[in-house]
Amino acid sequence: MMRPGITARLVLSSACILVGLGLAVTIYSVSQLRALLYQQMIQRVEAQTSNWIEANTSQIILSEDTQILDRLIGELKRREGIAYVLLYDAGGRRRAEVGVPQGLVEERSTMEGSNGRMRWKEMKDTRSLHYFELTTPISASGTGMSADLEAAFGVAAAQNPTLGEIRVGVDRDEFDQSVGVLVEKNVALTAVLIFLAVGLSFVFARRMVTPITLMARAANQIAAGHLSERVERGVNLKDEVGDLVRNFNQMAVRLEENREEMNLLYSGLEEKVRERTKELEQANRRLQELDQLKSDFLSTVSHELRTPLTSIKTYTELLVDSRDLDPKTEAQFLGIIEKETDRMSRLIADHLDLAKIESGAAYWIMSHTDLQENVRHCTELLAPHALEKGIRLKLIEAEPQPVWADADRIQEVVTNLLGNAIKFCSEGGRVELRLDRVTTSGPHNGLPGQYVRVAVADNGPGLHPEECERVFEKFYQGSTNRSPRLGTGLGLTISREVVLHHQGEIWVASEPGVGSTFYFTLPLHTPCTLVVVGASESEAGKA
Repeated sequence: MMRPGITARLVLSSACILVGLGLAVTIYSVSQLRALLYQQMIQRVEAQTSNWIEANTSQIILSEDTQILDRLIGELKRREGIAYVLLYDAGGRRRAEVGVPQGLVEERSTMEGSNGRMRWKEMKDTRSLHYFELTTPISASGTGMSADLEAAFGVAAAQNPTLGEIRVGVDRDEFDQSVGVLVEKNVALTAVLIFLAVGLSFVFARRMVTPITLMARAANQIAAGHLSERVERGVNLKDEVGDLVRNFNQMAVRLEENREEMNLLYSGLEEKVRERTKELEQANRRLQELDQLKSDFLSTVSHELRTPLTSIKTYTELLVDSRDLDPKTEAQFLGIIEKETDRMSRLIADHLDLAKIESGAAYWIMSHTDLQENVRHCTELLAPHALEKGIRLKLIEAEPQPVWADADRIQEVVTNLLGNAIKFCSEGGRVELRLDRVTTSGPHNGLPGQYVRVAVADNGPGLHPEECERVFEKFYQGSTNRSPRLGTGLGLTISREVVLHHQGEIWVASEPGVGSTFYFTLPLHTPCTLVVVGASESEAGKA
């Protein structure tokens, strides 16, 4: 069994509402119309009767001829809506009649007339025909005769004010029939209006429902995979249905676009899987390299620790076992022990320092400082070491370079870069430091702004291109054939972490056999006051 569509339900509900309203309006209007017609009928008959009495009272009084009286009341009967007329004298004797039905009896008294003297009642004859009957008294006033004539004929108002009465009957069935005709017309008009209203509701319902029906069909097509389906009907409507159609089409467009994107994704999925597999293989190789670096580092650390410990043990045993050593030799042995102890301390300190930086537990004492003064201080500290190796160490002076930094950490970076340059330069080599201002942070991030760039250049053996990035990794000490392993491989890693903490960059430019230049940048800063960040940090720095 097919269920009714939304159009049928809307039209049916509208029709029920309209029919109900039409019936209510019709019943109310018919009742009001009947009351109005009834009132008009009463007023008309009363007026006709009153006018007739005023015009014919004198003749009724003076004439004893029944034919004249019949003619007079016949004129009244011919008036609109009057069915019969009865004329009675003051004693209640019927003087004349016209059109009176047989067996006329009173059913009930309804109401008084408009002037208080008239009286209405309902009558019925032997044929069960119904009538409205108006009883009106004929008074002596208004006869039109002089006082002498009234006295002569004995009709003085004071002696006999009522001369008789006239009864006028109105056919109630005819009245009801006329009302029925008007009711039929009213009902017909209401039916036509209801039909037109239902037709208009059908048109409006179709106008509203058709786009929704088309959307339902389009939704079925889209569900079946035909995403190019669109709804054209109702797109231009400026109401909620139009908004719904436009939104539906936009949704269909988005679905089609999403499917195209998914098809592209699926088509490139195999290629992406190959790429990801290749990346995983590279990552695996990288992990293997890191594992090898860790092993090398552990080996290096154990070797670095074993070497000073062995030296310390050897010279300590010599001092203990040899009783006849001269003071000069003892001092030499103690100096060696001291150097090896310092070497172990530096190794352990580097590990602890890097661990603190990476875990975020390091303390930073930030302040306004001149970077050039810090570089000059580091140069002065390492100048004797460079002079000892016969290396020319040169600092190119420039204007003050104010930065917001931890001065001790920055000096550690400069010392590390300068120490490496001196370490890898041969005797007679040269190391040069210079500072300048640039407008980007470096080649990696390229952040715009005002930066101070520090360059440490040497003419040592240089680095291969593949080593320029790896040189900053933990535990990396360069290729095995480049130089002897002179450190822990943590210095440049620590330097990179320090520079990154200051929102700068660090990198190297190198060419094998020519030399290397290490760069780092720090943001230029011109503060108004000197500030130490964090009480705990300050106290830790003092400690």
